[in-house]
Amino acid sequence: MKNEFDSQPLLRRRVTRRSMLRGAGAALGMTLIGGGISGCGSSSQGTTPTAAAGAAKPAAGSPTPLTPKAGGTVTLVSANQLGNINPHLSTAAGLDVATFTYDRVLNYDNVHGTYEAITAQSIENPDPLTFVIKVNPKAKFQNVPPVPNRAVTSEDIAYSWKALVDNPRATTKAFFVDFVDRYETPDAATLIVKMKKPNAWTLTASGFGNYPAVVMPKEFIDANLMEKTAIGSGAYLLDQFDANTISFKKRPDGWHMPGRPYIDKVVYLVITDAAARAAALKGKQIDQTTARDKLEAEEFKSYGPDMVIDKELYFPGMLMMRADADGLFKDVRVREAIYNAIDIQGLIDQVELGDGELTGPVPTLFSAYSLPPDELKTVFRHDVKKAKDLLAAAGWDSSQEVEFKYPTSGGATKGDLYIQALQQQLAAVGIKTKLVPSERATVWQPQVAQQRDFQLTATNVFLISASLDTWLRMWGKTGIGTGNLARWSDPEIDDLIDRQMTEFDTEKQKKLILDLQRLILKKFAPIVNLYSPYTYTGRWGHFHPVLGQGHVGSAGHYAWTEKP
Repeated sequence: MKNEFDSQPLLRRRVTRRSMLRGAGAALGMTLIGGGISGCGSSSQGTTPTAAAGAAKPAAGSPTPLTPKAGGTVTLVSANQLGNINPHLSTAAGLDVATFTYDRVLNYDNVHGTYEAITAQSIENPDPLTFVIKVNPKAKFQNVPPVPNRAVTSEDIAYSWKALVDNPRATTKAFFVDFVDRYETPDAATLIVKMKKPNAWTLTASGFGNYPAVVMPKEFIDANLMEKTAIGSGAYLLDQFDANTISFKKRPDGWHMPGRPYIDKVVYLVITDAAARAAALKGKQIDQTTARDKLEAEEFKSYGPDMVIDKELYFPGMLMMRADADGLFKDVRVREAIYNAIDIQGLIDQVELGDGELTGPVPTLFSAYSLPPDELKTVFRHDVKKAKDLLAAAGWDSSQEVEFKYPTSGGATKGDLYIQALQQQLAAVGIKTKLVPSERATVWQPQVAQQRDFQLTATNVFLISASLDTWLRMWGKTGIGTGNLARWSDPEIDDLIDRQMTEFDTEKQKKLILDLQRLILKKFAPIVNLYSPYTYTGRWGHFHPVLGQGHVGSAGHYAWTEKP
């Protein structure tokens, strides 16, 4: 089934389509209350929640039971070793604690297709550069020292966001660096956020819903405990953490969101070998795992009549070329040659057994904003002769060997096959490469990708974010915030990225985003999304996950199990 992403950012809901760019006097009077927005005289009561741009709607046909069963334990699997537990670092363990132990100001509820206020009771936007966040009085930290059952305050939120910005290793803080000017805490229940400039994505996962922007106790931050343990106001307590296991148990004093979570305990086991993961699924030691491809998914079906296979469109693979003054790919003719050298349909056939979709800079998941396949085919034509001619015109030295760094999790994987296929296609036009595998979690992500330590790198899946704006900024200028990973910048592209961030008219912003993608492709930008694969997940029928956004839902905890 194909996931769909909605085309309407949350800020546009239940307000007139006036641009916040009209000046500080253009007060929109918006309020976010429990996941709905009201303003300009309209009410959030009696309205149907609607999805924000860059957030997944529930997958079509996914069963969302009306009366889920509470209780039970779910055992899931991680293919990579668990690293640092700090949620600011976006490691596997950091994302796990961000999901279960911590809350954010607002979370995306992928069951109902909207954002819901969590530690916020309401968010008001009285003028274009001001957001007033009222803290949910029911939000309390877990009953663990040094803050046993203390209420969340505005100072905790400001402290947490400042800690994210101040952490030099944090990788997803662009919004808070580039757009937030300062915080004011007039009382414990009120946080005022002053912006440097308006941002159309403020009330999405690119802004206050930023996944690492968790709310921590300020005492916890002062004591620098976030790399040793996790204490938040979320639905679960951290139960166990070591290199091979991380587990969470439902907090006994209850979460402040009524009726949730349903599952009593969630356990992640580290199993790095694909065959061992399949064996663990067959033996019911784990409740779910992702298949290598559709052939292995067929094998999963033989494990028992209650085995369920979920097929979903996923995030794309990416090729990145160093294109600054010291980059081997700074000449646009060399990059155009690579665009012509790559046979994307050949990659889909060879690596994905034909199951994949051609994609542009905006992944096909964001269907309302992605370029049509027929247009993309005119850019990626797989013209070997033209590629060779372009390289010759650029004076490319075909005898040089370029290090081709890529992430690996150990053993033969689909990612390895993807890189080898790309290597063969580049070799066919005269670009010789030397494969340099790097362990994904400890080397490739923190060093190769984030430190931009490469001339050429690629990955078969690059999970940046379920937020459209985060993907767009991948092509933006280097420097503070996110910046792009190729050490490359183009002023025309930078301008369109900035303009779409501050455009609040739906259709105008959509046109800007489509124009931006066409410009990225026209300039043969050194970051290339190639295709989006389909993933196959096998799960036992007793486990009812939230499809489209992770095993147990992004943070709403609507998944449930019939197993004790």
